Amino acid sequence: MSSLYNVTNTAGALLHHALINKPTIREAFQTLYDVIKHPVGADSYTDASGQVFQIKEDGPYWTESLKEQILIVDIDTRVPQGENELWNKGRMNWETLKDQGDGGMISASQMNHFLYAQIHGYDYRFFHAHEMEGLHNTWVKPHVLYNLLSSYKFVIFVDADATFQHLEVPFEWMFNRWGITRETSIAMPVDVRQMMGGNNHIGEDERGNMEQNTGVVVAQALPHTFELLKAWKECPQETKYPGCGRWKQEWAHEQRAFSLYIRYDFNPNGTNIVDIPCDNAMGFPGLGDNSCIADDCKGQFIRHHTIAKSMTKRSTEIAMLQSITDVARKELMRNKNTYLIEETKLERLRELDQAAGSLVVDTSAGPGA
Repeated sequence: MSSLYNVTNTAGALLHHALINKPTIREAFQTLYDVIKHPVGADSYTDASGQVFQIKEDGPYWTESLKEQILIVDIDTRVPQGENELWNKGRMNWETLKDQGDGGMISASQMNHFLYAQIHGYDYRFFHAHEMEGLHNTWVKPHVLYNLLSSYKFVIFVDADATFQHLEVPFEWMFNRWGITRETSIAMPVDVRQMMGGNNHIGEDERGNMEQNTGVVVAQALPHTFELLKAWKECPQETKYPGCGRWKQEWAHEQRAFSLYIRYDFNPNGTNIVDIPCDNAMGFPGLGDNSCIADDCKGQFIRHHTIAKSMTKRSTEIAMLQSITDVARKELMRNKNTYLIEETKLERLRELDQAAGSLVVDTSAGPGA
């Protein structure tokens, strides 16, 4: 009886241990991708096409993962919860997920952003914002960033039509490439230059500088950053910036307001606000084929599909499939001798088997036969 009790008790303890120590989804993703995850402090990164990208000469500024100190956040007034969309209770069929329209686009990009955050141990949130009276919906960005930043070291907003293309590359490595230091308050990509009706200066501000695009916003929790965000979100009230009210509804809304006013008032060191290269975080392969585009930005690290939103799903597919391909191939190549049997080796094994068989003595006839 005692023996049976001990066996039962041991089995129960093992089951309890297994349940308690069952990895979370985040832990499972981190373990799976650990074999291809790019080192934060590496001097360079080589993509699948063989193109090499270097960090800044005076970097790296970051050498360890910040994990949950970074928040990847989607901010939107729209929720993809229709049929076959991300937040619907039914199972989502990726193959039939629509690439046209808001629901499919947001579903795909949020899957991309969530997976990227899980791989690197970052926090992820989808902030479903309410519309703001008298303001275009995109004005929610500075308000939400201001409210969330006090809980993190970095809050990174990525637009609904933008995707991370190299899931194995941590954001801290991109900080090192783009010059985002411990003194940087805000970083955004330089917008794509466009041409219309002979005008080659679309997207420039009144000083001739290209706007910064708010499709990707990196904000670091510094006192200066909170002052910047406060001024930005209050800009349309015109208490400090006369004329800013024009951008309440007129394109490019909060983006234009930031580029006209905020970036010139809150960059005293020249490094408080960082320009991310257009080719790194704007556009997508093939963007330059459009006659209205002057800058052929390919979105090397973050693709932003501003004029081809239906491509968001495809870019999500490419990012996920490339990363899974790299993981599987890493295992195959690391254990090549286990998984790969050359035909010549197989033939040699057969020869050895045959040779061993010929040495067996036939005793079926009995003694003295």
